[in-house]
Amino acid sequence: MRAEMKTSRSQKRRLLVILIVSAQLAAIYVFTLVHFRTRTRLRKLLARKAEALITAIHFERLSAMLGVQQAYAEPEPHNRAIPDHFPTLEQLDARIHRLVQQNPELLSLEVIGHSTTIGLPIYAIKLSDHPRMEEDESAILFSGLHHAREPMGTLVCLHLLDELVSRYKTDPQIRKLVNQLEIWFVPIVNPDGYKYMMDNYVPYPWWRKNLHDNDGNGKFDPLIDGVDLNRNYDFNWHDGGEGNPGSWFYRGKAPFSEKEIYAVKTLALRENVMAGISFHSYGEIVLYPWGNYYPAPDHRLIIAIAKQMAARMHKLSFNENYGVLPLNGRVGQSSVWMYGRLRAIDYIVELGEEHFPDRGEVGQILEAGTAGAMYLLQAASSMGIRGHVKDALTQQPLVAKILVEGLEADYVHPRFSEKWFGRFERILAPGRYNLYIVADGYESKSLPGVLVTAGHPVQLSVDLNRKIPTFPLGNH
Repeated sequence: MRAEMKTSRSQKRRLLVILIVSAQLAAIYVFTLVHFRTRTRLRKLLARKAEALITAIHFERLSAMLGVQQAYAEPEPHNRAIPDHFPTLEQLDARIHRLVQQNPELLSLEVIGHSTTIGLPIYAIKLSDHPRMEEDESAILFSGLHHAREPMGTLVCLHLLDELVSRYKTDPQIRKLVNQLEIWFVPIVNPDGYKYMMDNYVPYPWWRKNLHDNDGNGKFDPLIDGVDLNRNYDFNWHDGGEGNPGSWFYRGKAPFSEKEIYAVKTLALRENVMAGISFHSYGEIVLYPWGNYYPAPDHRLIIAIAKQMAARMHKLSFNENYGVLPLNGRVGQSSVWMYGRLRAIDYIVELGEEHFPDRGEVGQILEAGTAGAMYLLQAASSMGIRGHVKDALTQQPLVAKILVEGLEADYVHPRFSEKWFGRFERILAPGRYNLYIVADGYESKSLPGVLVTAGHPVQLSVDLNRKIPTFPLGNH
């Protein structure tokens, strides 16, 4: 049985002040009372949820007011040092290369960029039945390790990849998914931060950011350097994170200022990603876009998929499943940008109960993350509409807006067809939809009453006619 966590009086005082100043924390407190039955687990989760809300309540300022140097409200972890069962960056890189080399018929490896400070490669792995071809297939993206002290995200990405590859020949459902999709993995978004933390045996609270030299002095200073990579995306970037470079939630000097996030952005836009998950830790929660911004036009579908994912993901307590909560829509996070910019159905999944779980808990966390991802793959491949937009005369592919009546808004981008094949996809719940296909220089086309059913996406082929130029009448 797990040893009971003990909280000092000073820690309790800090938690009490946070509860008073933050209505959000009060809500989390009620949530934990409902869902957690042991006092130990309640105390543990409540303290850890405080960390997830530090950005919103500017905890650094609160800590200064209390004279508290430690800007984190979490209890002492099981492991102040990083446990030996977590691999180094070099071991993870070796595992990635070995996996690709052993499965060349299904996997290809691409360097999509290099890290901001050290220049380490950012690897993307493509899983497909023709991994070295640019196929006319929809793309899904899984990523991990935006934050250096969250390696469970990387391990889940690699475990999911192992599962899909190993079951490809024997499981017809897996084979169908791999044959119909391009499934992308960026397992290590933040190699610099992880390498620094592992090579220097950084103890609790470890490290979160990358290694950006914020003061430009050519030396790494953990008190001032680094950018929170999951506050660097360009959707409400200016509203989220912190502007203080010393904060662990520093958003950077500009959106996409960090090469790591620019690489992820470039891949997502190039592949026109339609769905995905960014794995983090911890909290045992599926987070969706979003809760405190204008309503997401697809919010019913987004929440429905999140609930189905969570229902398949078992908590370490075994008697409950993962929870579902909204993201902060005013923070430049990955899923907020993926939905707001690409209209991708994207989630952040917080794995497990701590950053570095015990060896005996790792396997269950891997299974939980994989189960949620498997559901998303099935849902994304079987719901909504698919098709192509082409020039009616030349049959050349067109980039066009794919508009769905009642599911558009001026504060999010529309979904577009991609440029290589004119392919488009929209994940939609069963129902009837009025569609509008709009491309610059072409007559728009409406497709009224398109019936979407469960289990099979509707296939559409759209030809657009060029607009006939008109000239004003005048004197000759």
